[in-house]
This record gives sequence, structure tokens and C-alpha cells, in this order.
Amino acid sequence: MQIIKSRGKEYEIPENIDELTPDQYAYFLMLYLTSGYHNPKGQTFIERWMSYFLGMEDYKILLPEYIAEIDAQLPLLGGFFVNGEPDLRTVRNLLPEYKGFKGPADGLSGFPFGKFVECLTELTGMGKAEREADYEECVDHIARVMYDIAEGVDVPYLLKFHAPRLFYNVWNMIQTGPVEINGEPIDFRILFRSSGESRPDDKTGWTGITFEVAEKGVFGTVPEVEATDMWAVLIYLYKCKFEYNYEKSKMK
Repeated sequence: MQIIKSRGKEYEIPENIDELTPDQYAYFLMLYLTSGYHNPKGQTFIERWMSYFLGMEDYKILLPEYIAEIDAQLPLLGGFFVNGEPDLRTVRNLLPEYKGFKGPADGLSGFPFGKFVECLTELTGMGKAEREADYEECVDHIARVMYDIAEGVDVPYLLKFHAPRLFYNVWNMIQTGPVEINGEPIDFRILFRSSGESRPDDKTGWTGITFEVAEKGVFGTVPEVEATDMWAVLIYLYKCKFEYNYEKSKMK
């Protein structure tokens, strides 16, 4: 936390997105989405964000000396931005519950592997969608899976953005660097590296992996694998790949 000062008062505010409360995060998202979606209006966004922490709609209505005092402290909000845009790269679920719908834990801890595969399939679909309707269908599906929203029930506007973003952030973390689990860095990136030998692609993707894991019987049947914590399955896959790579290096 950090302190900003205005008109003789001190306000304790967060330093970055991970320190936000659910209400603060919800406002941050709404501010982001209403400021041009992926193209926020820079200084205007920062000023509105500062105004929020001061409990005001717009601090620019104050006397010039008070505006100058606050303007000089805008750099304190730098932790909320990266390359001039709002930094949304958190794997914390800052909306654990929203409008009565409960979502997954931070980092998707405890999230069922089956739901992980389902959301990953939809995330891939978002990237391939050629029509807006198809894109929106993928977005809604991810939000429904992550927040247990039944078909026929409208998905809240913020969850349409938040749920896919949170899932993407966790997936990106898995793909791009070691993940600390129980105090140890696990480099899941080996799952995506070629082992030098190729085999025909059966196009089943992660669904096929689910069946392969079930065949080993470590977590049980396919439904039992799907109900298992995604991180447990990923660690198992990591262990298998690590041991395979080790045995292969010994042969060389």
C-alpha cells in the first residue's frame, strides 16, 4: 500500500492490481472497458483512477493548487500500468464472487482439469473466430464454466471480460515461465517443447491427453481425471515429460 495526499488529508491506496479489493477491481475493469476497450485514453484514465481513490468523480473540478498537488502524485499510480496501458496481467481472481456467481480460486487452484480443457478449447476458439458472434459465444462459454452460470442465464458484463482474461493469464503463466508450486519452480514449458521425435497428430488435443492420463489410471477414469485439480494433472504430465527427457538423455 502507499499514501497519497490531498488538501491536508492522507489516503492509503494500493500499489498495483494485485492489491485491489473486488470492488476496486470491478471499477478498474469498468473504467478500462468504457475508456475505449483495448485502447484506454491514457492520462484521462489515470486521472479518473486517481479521482476514484480520492472518493471523487473528477478531481479536476478542484482549485488549481489542489489539482497541481494531485497531478504531481499521478506517478504513484504507475504500478497499475505497463507500456502506458492498464496492467491486467494478474493470476489472482480479484472477482471471487460477482452478482451471486462464485468463481475459481487464485491461479485457478483446485479448478477441475475437465473445465480447464473446456476453457482452453474455447480460448483457442476465440483466437480463430471470424465472426463476432462466434467470439462472443466462446467468451460466454468460458465465463459459464468458470462461474457455474447455467445456460439461459445472462452472463454479467464484467464476467464476459474478466473470466477469459483470468484464464488467459494463468495459461500464459504456464506457457512462459516456471510456476512456483509448494515453494519449488516447475517449468511447465517442457510440455510444449519437441522431444525430437514426432508422431502423427490425431487432432484430439487436450481431450486426447485426458484419455491418455485416464489410461494410466493414476487419477482414475476419464470422469475422475476431469474432476481432478488441473494443477495435479499438469504436474503429472510434467513429471512424465521430465522423466522421458531424462531417460532419452541417458541413452545419448
